[in-house]
Amino acid sequence: MAKILVMLITGKENINTEMVAFSFAFNAVKNAKANVEFLFLGRGVQAANKNQKSSPQFLEQINMLRSEGIPLKICKISMAGEGITENDLFPGMDMVLGGVETNDRIEDGYTVITF
Repeated sequence: MAKILVMLITGKENINTEMVAFSFAFNAVKNAKANVEFLFLGRGVQAANKNQKSSPQFLEQINMLRSEGIPLKICKISMAGEGITENDLFPGMDMVLGGVETNDRIEDGYTVITF
């Protein structure tokens, strides 16, 4: 079974790329039965901010991932860089150190795909 870490590193400057990341992760589980984890990293943490104009669309995508049991992780260093606090996040995000998390997933045999 494929193991994939989907990393969202694109910020709100390209919402289309962000939406592709969500769809890719969802379909990798739904159609290919892959083991997928999702990491918000760099400017990608903006998509996890519930206090933004596009938050209803992002919440819909996040809930879609949750419906397939995809773990959602967010880099707390990237959050600080973007001025996002834990209170700004949609619920259910696991705050991690992005670099450490990426390394751990690679050591576990995951392929990393970035959007």
